[in-house]
Amino acid sequence: MELRHLRYFSAVADTLHFGRAAKRVHVSQPTLSQQIRQLEEELGAPLFERARSGVRLTQAGELFRTYASRALEDVDAGKVAVGALRGLTTGALRVGYPPSMRGVVLPALATVLSKHPGLVLSAEEAVVRRVERRLADGRLDVGLGYAPARSPDLEAEPVFDSKLALVVSRNHPLAKQDSVGAKLLAQEPVALLSRGLRARARVDAYFAAIRVAPHVALESNAVATVLAIVRAGLAVTVLPEPQLADTAGLVVKRLSPTPRAELAALLWRKGAPRTPAAELFAAEVRGARRTKKR
Repeated sequence: MELRHLRYFSAVADTLHFGRAAKRVHVSQPTLSQQIRQLEEELGAPLFERARSGVRLTQAGELFRTYASRALEDVDAGKVAVGALRGLTTGALRVGYPPSMRGVVLPALATVLSKHPGLVLSAEEAVVRRVERRLADGRLDVGLGYAPARSPDLEAEPVFDSKLALVVSRNHPLAKQDSVGAKLLAQEPVALLSRGLRARARVDAYFAAIRVAPHVALESNAVATVLAIVRAGLAVTVLPEPQLADTAGLVVKRLSPTPRAELAALLWRKGAPRTPAAELFAAEVRGARRTKKR
């Protein structure tokens, strides 16, 4: 029995179709059928029922599928470990994060790429629910979100407090205030992230808690658009501090009363091997937050 037998078997078990399975593993259908027969002969039991109505796993096939999948996962984990020894000269890193984490993610990705230019990076900005779903499905290597994770398939590693702050242009009158209270905030037009984003829900909850009905001058799902309006002095905004990647021309002020902080976290798929590239990225996120605290 060789690895190719396990890969061919898994392809047929996943598709329940010899033709589609053959295309997936890049062999002809007769070759695939021959390899499956060899595997069945070695195991001494048929793995598939072949009929006009289609292909089905036998009881032996269902049982063997568990062990074949485990063996292939172990082999893939071994490849990951060997890749670590090669110094990350090749490979990929797939990161998912919400808009409120952009200010943390982009510098960390830039550092990873500068140290290991051979890596292929994929950065997906999405709402936290989508980040969690894609991470749980194995389509991301690591994510940024909040603790605790909503998905039972994920574990959250808290890395820093995510606090709301007021952002104004450098020339705005509020830029001279030590902190800004509800009365002053109620007098200003605000630019906010769109409804449906978790960061916006936090801002709405804060306004409700301090009994302020904000005059919303602009809503956008792009942080850059919100900050451009603020930078031009046309509005102020309330955002989680970590997303402020570019503070040129802006001033970040404390809010009074102080909003409740949330725990921002690295998100990992439970039981899955962590790639060296993902671990490197995570180390950059942890290190950046420690540096900022000092």
